Amino acid sequence: MENEQVVTEPVVEHLGHFLIDVLSLFSITFDRSSFIADIGLFVVTSLVATFTYLVVRHFMRKFIRKFIHTSSQSYNAKTKLTIKRKHLPEKVSVLLPYYLFMSTIELIVPRTTIPGQLIDGVLEIGAAVLVLRTLFAVFDLLLIVVANKHFAHRLPLHGIVQFFKLSFVALAALITTSHILDRTPIYLISGVSVMAGMLAFIMKDTILGFIAGIQLAANKMISTGEWIQLDNHKVDGTVQEVTLTTVKVKNWDNTIAMIPSQTLVSEPFINWYGVDETGARRIKRAIFIDAETINFVDADMLEHMGKFRLLKSYIDRKQQEIEEYNHTLPHDADPINFRRLTNLGCFREYIASYLATHPAVIKDLTIVVRQLESNRFGLPIEVYCYVNKTNIKDYERAQADLFDHIYSIMKEFNLKTVKPISAIH
Repeated sequence: MENEQVVTEPVVEHLGHFLIDVLSLFSITFDRSSFIADIGLFVVTSLVATFTYLVVRHFMRKFIRKFIHTSSQSYNAKTKLTIKRKHLPEKVSVLLPYYLFMSTIELIVPRTTIPGQLIDGVLEIGAAVLVLRTLFAVFDLLLIVVANKHFAHRLPLHGIVQFFKLSFVALAALITTSHILDRTPIYLISGVSVMAGMLAFIMKDTILGFIAGIQLAANKMISTGEWIQLDNHKVDGTVQEVTLTTVKVKNWDNTIAMIPSQTLVSEPFINWYGVDETGARRIKRAIFIDAETINFVDADMLEHMGKFRLLKSYIDRKQQEIEEYNHTLPHDADPINFRRLTNLGCFREYIASYLATHPAVIKDLTIVVRQLESNRFGLPIEVYCYVNKTNIKDYERAQADLFDHIYSIMKEFNLKTVKPISAIH
């Protein structure tokens, strides 16, 4: 029976026995029945624990400095800042001294007594907290390192890290509780199942958000740095952080929006990631032509438009086509029955040719200049094309340059835009 007790004895208690055995090599012995001996053991343990902490911290700092020195410069600053804020060397260094100190306390105050059980419970909880704090600091450091890798660009790293943190918290709570109550983890799990229904009802929103966060991560629906739009919630900006329950978005007006993950799964939203991925951004804008300015092209205008390099081949081709058609009509046919060029048709062809030769417009993608249904604002002529500018500043500049030219060239075709209703008297 005594042998079985030795086998099942906690590992941390072996540290106390190991310390006593080491001290006995130097002829330092302790009478376990003496209160003075217990105080002496406590003092010696404190000194050894302090020395161990200083030595481990020294080597940890040396190792981390070497790691930072050999790592990429792109995340050196972030790595140093994370290590400084999270006190990683100190958190790692305190683990072994704490367990040494903990084992000595268990020798001085046995668990067979009520005070010993209370102290042991507090020490077990403290050990779990220290281990979790160390793991969290390591996770945060790994997050900085992995985030700079190319393959991690589309991964929701914050959500993944949060998932592991929550998993370790649950595991630590289960193991610590089972050790304090002297029960197996399986026994505790079977008892917790009774409360699972109540917890699921009380924490319904949190659980749904957690599941939605996993869906966002698994389907790679959004990622940090991407531009999303959620009109129903007035969200229009860049994703700053993706966690398991919320998504942090910085709007273009510099306001911060916190969106539940469940919202992004249950409601439609626009992700502009494809624009950056393809390097093409669409222009889809209409100009409204005054229908009263649309006319047939006469000889003078035809001669004038023939000087346009972008229209010359079009006019030659269309003129030949029109003449061939008109020759099929009777010789005495009224000119009103003839086919003729229109200034609007030439204008549309000019815009299409201009877009096809513009350096910012992508030639391999759709280029369309089309008429839409007329309305009270006039006859819409829609320009539909893609430019190779995805940045908002460059895109708006390219779009403005295109339409500056289009509006300026209109008068060469004797076309005008519709005046605003307020300007009509």
